[in-house]
Amino acid sequence: MNRLTGMVWGLVILLGGGLAALALFFAWASGGRWSESEYAQIVRQEAYPLRTAADEFSVVSYNIGYLSGLTNNQAVRPEASLYEANLATAIAALAPLKPDLVALQEIDLDSRRSYQVDQVAALGDALAYPQRAIAINWDKRYVPFPYWPPAVHFGQMLSGQAILSHWPIVEHERIVLEKVASQPFYYTALYLDRLAQVAQIEINGQPVVVINLHLEAFDRPTRQAQTEFVLALAEEYATEYPVILLGDFNSALNREAEGTPRSIQTVLDSPSFESVVPVAQLGDAAQATYPADAPAFKLDYIFYTPERLELLEAEVVVTAGQASDHLPLWMRWRFK
Repeated sequence: MNRLTGMVWGLVILLGGGLAALALFFAWASGGRWSESEYAQIVRQEAYPLRTAADEFSVVSYNIGYLSGLTNNQAVRPEASLYEANLATAIAALAPLKPDLVALQEIDLDSRRSYQVDQVAALGDALAYPQRAIAINWDKRYVPFPYWPPAVHFGQMLSGQAILSHWPIVEHERIVLEKVASQPFYYTALYLDRLAQVAQIEINGQPVVVINLHLEAFDRPTRQAQTEFVLALAEEYATEYPVILLGDFNSALNREAEGTPRSIQTVLDSPSFESVVPVAQLGDAAQATYPADAPAFKLDYIFYTPERLELLEAEVVVTAGQASDHLPLWMRWRFK
């Protein structure tokens, strides 16, 4: 073997070894720490009593943005003190409302980006919720986002959606929604799952189905398909139960960059559901939920079945400030 041939083979071996190392890293990084059987669970805390009877009820929907405030998904690494302060702000905003149910999106359970704090437990304990339904949508050993610099990578991720309840959660299901077909496999392997979290909750002895959503943010056709699927699911439940359909739909009637048709219009057109905010007011600044510092778009919604539930009042919870990049939405209701 002459010197040139040896150099070529050395380069081939070096490149091959590098590609093998990259493949091994990718396989490790895209894997999770929890088993799939743990991705949907109900946590019951006996220390906090269940509610037993009431005439009126309330629910909050809140994309809590893993308590990163306005730094959500930015290429920065905030101090732990920011998350602690935002947790205190969120608790202070929710506590006076005393909601029977809180549906949370984008909440961390054990993630490097939020300093390994179990935010479901922190909120649940601070507000004394005895029942917590958890649906994991992002379990990765290493997420290299934001891409640069490496110091701001999310790294180890365990995140998802949750429903906190003062009433018994009797059934709970995690439904993975359609993925973005145009994205390459390596993007999809490291990206979160978009979910419909479905819980059956017994309130005053009556079953109520709560469907908690966090729909696709970046690809309109995928978000449209997800919206159609969850609406069909909700309408099927509505033939038998009172249903509350809520969460971050990532669609606003006044956001021109979204393109047409707006996916939220699909739900607004449903004969089975009504929005807690009248359609004529959906574009009002007072109803906007994003961004939290200067709300311009309504991305967060609560829909309900008017045949079985009576809306008493609803409002955007502005006291949550910038604990998240979204503002929560609150609804008070009673059975018909």
